Amino acid sequence: MFTKSGQSRTVSLALLCLAVLAWTLTATAQLPLPSSTQFDINGFLQTATLDGKGTGAHQGGHLTVNGQLVTVPAETIVILPANALTWAELFTQAPAPYGPGQTGLAMSDSPAPITTYEVHVIGNRVLGGGGGADVYVAGLIYIAQNGLNSGAGFINFMNYATGEMEVGGVIGTANTGTKVQINDPSGRYGRVMSPDPRFTVDADNPTIASGTGFPMCFPRSAPPPAGAGDAACPESQRPLAAVGYAATIQMTDPVNAPGASPDPTKQAPFEVGDYVTFAGTLVNTSATPTQLVAGAPTYVSAHTIINNVAIFTWPGTNPAYVFTEVALIGTGGLTVAGAGEAAIRTRFEGMTTDPSRNVHLYGIDLNPADGSTSDRDWGTIGVDQGPPNGAVKGRWRFRPPCTAAVATDKACTPPAGGTFLPPTREVRAVIEGAWVPPAAGQLSPTSANGLIFGQYHAPILEYIFPENIPGSPVVPNNFNALDFLAKGGYTSSAGTLAGQLDPWPDSTVPAPACTAPVANAGGPYTVAFGGTVQLNGNATGTAPVTFLWSNANNDGVLGNANLANATWTATCGVGVSCLPGTPHTLTLTATNSCGTNSASAVVTIDTANAPTVGPIAPVSVFSSAIGSFVVTATDPNVPALTPITFTATQAGVPALVNLTVTQLTPTSATVSFNAPTLPANQVVNSSVTVSVTATNAGGVASQPGSVTVTIKPLPDAVAITNVDYRTSKQRLTITATSSSDPTAVLTLQPYRTVNGTLFDPATIGNVFTNLGAGAGYQIIVVGAPEPAVPPATPLTVKSNLGGISPPHGIDRIRQ
Repeated sequence: MFTKSGQSRTVSLALLCLAVLAWTLTATAQLPLPSSTQFDINGFLQTATLDGKGTGAHQGGHLTVNGQLVTVPAETIVILPANALTWAELFTQAPAPYGPGQTGLAMSDSPAPITTYEVHVIGNRVLGGGGGADVYVAGLIYIAQNGLNSGAGFINFMNYATGEMEVGGVIGTANTGTKVQINDPSGRYGRVMSPDPRFTVDADNPTIASGTGFPMCFPRSAPPPAGAGDAACPESQRPLAAVGYAATIQMTDPVNAPGASPDPTKQAPFEVGDYVTFAGTLVNTSATPTQLVAGAPTYVSAHTIINNVAIFTWPGTNPAYVFTEVALIGTGGLTVAGAGEAAIRTRFEGMTTDPSRNVHLYGIDLNPADGSTSDRDWGTIGVDQGPPNGAVKGRWRFRPPCTAAVATDKACTPPAGGTFLPPTREVRAVIEGAWVPPAAGQLSPTSANGLIFGQYHAPILEYIFPENIPGSPVVPNNFNALDFLAKGGYTSSAGTLAGQLDPWPDSTVPAPACTAPVANAGGPYTVAFGGTVQLNGNATGTAPVTFLWSNANNDGVLGNANLANATWTATCGVGVSCLPGTPHTLTLTATNSCGTNSASAVVTIDTANAPTVGPIAPVSVFSSAIGSFVVTATDPNVPALTPITFTATQAGVPALVNLTVTQLTPTSATVSFNAPTLPANQVVNSSVTVSVTATNAGGVASQPGSVTVTIKPLPDAVAITNVDYRTSKQRLTITATSSSDPTAVLTLQPYRTVNGTLFDPATIGNVFTNLGAGAGYQIIVVGAPEPAVPPATPLTVKSNLGGISPPHGIDRIRQ
């Protein structure tokens, strides 16, 4: 969660000399004392007491540095190299023989600590405030054994039995170099060991790492053949070179070659011959390792080790790792007239194992009520690709002002809100695409023995406060601009949620908490179907406020959902209802460092355009027959509101029976029916008009399309009963019957003669005579040629009602 704080800020010699000169020349001009004036002290921790305001883990006290007594407010969280503890927790977590009454860090503690510890205190001298009439009150406190103390050299020996490396001695020879152990209470980077857990490694972000930020480890067992090796820290992670081990390592592709060595999901071991830089606390091998014990061998309990190897993960794949080396931010500039530089300087720098992806910076805002966090976008920066066009592969440097539209390794994009203010306690560096905030109740994904990959979050170690102009009144440090002090919400590694500092390190005490947001979603809104509407949300409350639009029904499409002025497009997904005229509820959630609030707005989609029914060809069926036709429709909306449903109605008598619509496709249907039975004596057609209406999924109906259905009477049954031909008189006599007697009119059709010619009787008369009284029909044709003789059947009779007889031959031929 934290990174090394061995980078202690000191007052520059030039500035100090200038300030002393100003005080000397204008001593009387400084009086009377302002109500609040800044101080920044760095020195040995002489005394530390737990006797201040507050109770339990929240209690404050006092410290002495360079002979100056400083009040430590209740709710103070002290930043250690890779840890954060409340002032009271420095006492309760102190190892024997100190805790819980002493820290074991102060020169006055008894027995004497093994060495002095450095404290860096930034605060204000406050007159008449909550701490007393005239007191130095701390705002920020950093403690390290020696902030700038570090070691460097080649690993000359590794003792796998004790988990101890030696640095700077004769290669391969024990007891010739500085002895270094990893201060690792949880066993994240090797075996579990810690003489003082307050100066632990970071168990979330790799502080035991390669020069590019890849997590390193000390094997818990000697590698083969001397030992069984360590599956979490395998030798296969360190490929051999021509001499020794490779100085640059490319990890394999975890997507296409999962588990192949070297594997980005596992830490890489230190090896003899590696060049490392380390920082930690000096302790000894006695039963009380932080106590000064004469003659007890000492070693360095390291919270940070950086190995001079370059390890890169496969481009664009996870896990990938990043870390921050420099974190500096301005607190807002001028607080009083006459102050020096506005001090809005901000800078973040670090390394990444994946130079193919940009690094995204976020300030981490806090909710004072519960300590929950939210990330505030601070912009992006590209990564140095290394030679021949770059300098150091994997390095990123975020150095405002940021004005780039697209980030490069030399130009950053600006914060989404246009400012880095108010400053946060922590900053998060994220490899784009490698990490996203976990959902509520979920944890970030981990790799390499439990480390969170793709991001690195750590305290900001240096704040640039307003500077003084010689000869002008000394200005206060503007702690009122630091919400994590003014409102609280920061949590120690032991889980203590801090509130506002008490006493407050300024004569002007801010409100104890910020104002929670009140969201306003705007609206109501109206949008055309398939169109886009601009949402006009906003919120009151203490800035910065972040926004998120959501839609519980997941209908429509939200654009730029993290902006107050997001958009909503009335386009619906498969299986999601988005009907015109139906209200849709959108919710705007506003969040700031002290709360969350939501408000809803209704969006109504305008009525959609009507579909169009396609043309339908006329339909003709016989009486009592089954008939059908297909109807289609088109929908002009984008996207089309399908399926389109159809309804059919009719007009005319006699009516169709069982008029039914059956869907074929989303845009077509079959209309089927039974034709009515016409009266037996009906000889003319009947007609019915069928109207079809199409209705789209938006509930909008078309203009009806219509078709005429013609119902034809059934043809009558016609039969020839007798044919008589007299050759001497050329007289043809035919009798016939019709099922529609006497309605039908029968006519003799052309026939083939005995000579093989075709004869049309219409030329001499071909209409039958109705004999009446159900006796049937008869025709006598004189002058008719003889029909073909059997077995030919050349004669047929046709009815005007549609019937036609089967062919018939001559029954009798006479002279």
